[in-house]
Amino acid sequence: MFVIAAVTAAMVAILSAFNGIEGVVERLFGTLDAPAALVPASGSSVPDSLITWLAAQPEVAQASPVIEDEAIIRFGDQGTEVVTILGLDSTLLGMTSLKASTRHQDDQWSDPDADVAAVALGLGVRNLLGVGVGPTGDQRAILTLSAPQRGKRLSRFRERAFKSIYVAATDVFSINADLDSRYALVSIPTARNLFGRPESVSRIEWTPVDSRELDMAVQTLSTRLVEAELPYRIRTRSEKNALITRTNRAEKWATFAILSFILIVAAFNVMASLTMLLLDKRQDIEVLQAMGLTGQRLERTFALQGVLINAVGGLTGAGFGLLLVAGQDRFGWLKLEGSVVPAYPVRLAWMDVAGVLTVVLIVGGLGSALMVRILVRRLSLMNGTL
Repeated sequence: MFVIAAVTAAMVAILSAFNGIEGVVERLFGTLDAPAALVPASGSSVPDSLITWLAAQPEVAQASPVIEDEAIIRFGDQGTEVVTILGLDSTLLGMTSLKASTRHQDDQWSDPDADVAAVALGLGVRNLLGVGVGPTGDQRAILTLSAPQRGKRLSRFRERAFKSIYVAATDVFSINADLDSRYALVSIPTARNLFGRPESVSRIEWTPVDSRELDMAVQTLSTRLVEAELPYRIRTRSEKNALITRTNRAEKWATFAILSFILIVAAFNVMASLTMLLLDKRQDIEVLQAMGLTGQRLERTFALQGVLINAVGGLTGAGFGLLLVAGQDRFGWLKLEGSVVPAYPVRLAWMDVAGVLTVVLIVGGLGSALMVRILVRRLSLMNGTL
């Protein structure tokens, strides 16, 4: 029973750890995205007219345009980097946790009425360029953003093929190493000016009225787009980060399968204990059979004992696993020094606990019942009864 409890507790704790990692990944890579977005089925632009259409849908609480494209960023003679420019407005800041990732959190860089176009640099981009970022005028570093102009070939127009604007570095954000080294944030008007997109955007981010009904809202809006024959589709945040999510879940269920095999091995300990119990009670069994106890009732008695051992072990282990997960979540016993999170993340999913207990009862219960049936029949044959 102790082995069953230990394996069950380990399964609950490890599965909760994978859930916690998935939550951290979703939070880190989903900081720049709302729960869902309207994107082109092909091509790279969405007309501004769809912003009004999407915002008018009853399932949509808020909608915000986003322009995303690559540009060259320069800081005097100190450095030149290729970055992904993300043009957004203050509405998107309220739909995501991006504001909490910025240093100054004053939203000055997203203000379309600012005296000078502003940019918020990813921490990695700032370090590569050697830029000092500050909120006041005397601390601002002036950068140059350049992007190819539509319809102008580089081989013919050379430098004139690029549209360049000056921006002031007023803020810095930090999400994770990958995003920090690739992104810079500007306001929508600045992005429109830089990329020459006065009437189109890359996508429209939106949030549902009820976050619990996101899947239903996505399905409804997708159906309306098809019915209207519009060449656009709805993409969720999880779909954008599908590779990372699928990889983590594959690791989780592979670990679950491995631990299930360990549980099967642990179940053999219970079977061995029942075997020794049957052999120890052999004389008592002979007496009971002489008194009229049938083999079927004898099988049921010892099989029930095997199920109870597995059930008690499973419930004890699950309870201990729940205490471990709750303690780690509240107190952060296992620290992660120098990581994006201070302690190892965990998140309890009751379906995981139910799945573990189901495996314990099925493996232990069926295994014990089958083993007891075989042993009882052999003992009955040796005694000349059935």
